[in-house]
Amino acid sequence: MAARPLSAGRFDPYHKLAIFTKVLSYIENNYVEDISESELMYGAARGLTEVLDPHSRFMDPDEYEKLKQETEGNAEIIGIGIDLEKRKRGFVVVSPIEGSPAWRAGIESGDLIERIDGVEAAPLDWNDAIARIQGPAGSEVVLSILRRGRSLTIHIKREKFEVRAVEWRLLAEGYGYIKLRVFSSIADAKVLEGLEDLQKQTQKSGGIKGIILDVRHNPGGLLDQGVKVADRFLADGLIVRTVGKAGKEMDRQMAHSRGTWLGFPMVVLVDGATASAAEILAGALQDHERAVVLGSPTFGKGSVQTVMTIDGCGAKPCGLKLTVSRYYTPSGRSIQGQGIMPNIIVDAAAPPSDSGEGEMMRERNIDRHLRNEQGEKPVEVKRLSDYQLQVALDYLKSWAVFSKQSVKKG
Repeated sequence: MAARPLSAGRFDPYHKLAIFTKVLSYIENNYVEDISESELMYGAARGLTEVLDPHSRFMDPDEYEKLKQETEGNAEIIGIGIDLEKRKRGFVVVSPIEGSPAWRAGIESGDLIERIDGVEAAPLDWNDAIARIQGPAGSEVVLSILRRGRSLTIHIKREKFEVRAVEWRLLAEGYGYIKLRVFSSIADAKVLEGLEDLQKQTQKSGGIKGIILDVRHNPGGLLDQGVKVADRFLADGLIVRTVGKAGKEMDRQMAHSRGTWLGFPMVVLVDGATASAAEILAGALQDHERAVVLGSPTFGKGSVQTVMTIDGCGAKPCGLKLTVSRYYTPSGRSIQGQGIMPNIIVDAAAPPSDSGEGEMMRERNIDRHLRNEQGEKPVEVKRLSDYQLQVALDYLKSWAVFSKQSVKKG
């Protein structure tokens, strides 16, 4: 059977492979040093993905195995704990993992790594850079970074530490807090477990009065987990829509009424390191007005990647992470390069306090002031050390006050 000739301008992979074969032959026959076939093949595959967007990349068997471990559940990591991307200007920190050595050392989202142990980072390929940053527990790596035009040198000791996908606790009577660090395969199940536990803890005080969902420094993860967590709090409507090549709609995820948690207000905490699936969650809850989004504008990753297994790499397969679509929030927003704009902008650090506030004269400080016939009570204001979290809790508590006013008015 004769194949129809390719029309002009259509992609001809066989012609391109002829170029690749010639280059491969020249390297094998003339390169000054011996180089393994697998190194050449992996290098060629990486070269193909390096001309794509920064989220697409080829992974050798070791890289692919690590990625699978990170998305399977609570992960145990040896290293410093940062999520990196290679961009045109070099290796950029998407987010330090909360509680990791990098987090404690002060690494921030957006830091550009200029040198690793004195070696210039920009010319390094992905594997070489990661190998230099990783290492045995107890050893140290020195990172030279560029942050907002300022060069810094940070010494970080590598450790073995566990990344828990989801954690929760009560902040005050009736007010629950759920921290989502990464959307691994257990994220939705753990969020449900957290909600059920918080409900049990608040039964005697009238149930859950409000929930804070914290996705700050959450780099994303599995798209389906982000959708499932959003579905926990939405009874109906669109959660996310994805559009692939040539404008073709790839998928449309809808909320379901079964198992929906309603009846309490929510605040979603975000920051500049909130990315991908975490942005899908925040965008869906914001568009449906199910939650108030509070914090700073998010990372702005509006694309979806699929991970494919590539056989032929030996005992273990390689992997290909490829951007296949863009996603849109329920209102039709693309947040690519823009991020989710919070309903309420709150900086991570509290504004400087008024130095004179503590010195203000009050009735209790005046000599011979009348005593309170109901008894003297110490004035104590307890505040959380996390400023954004405290503001989120304040907003949730104020909702209870305003809701009572609206009932009276009705």
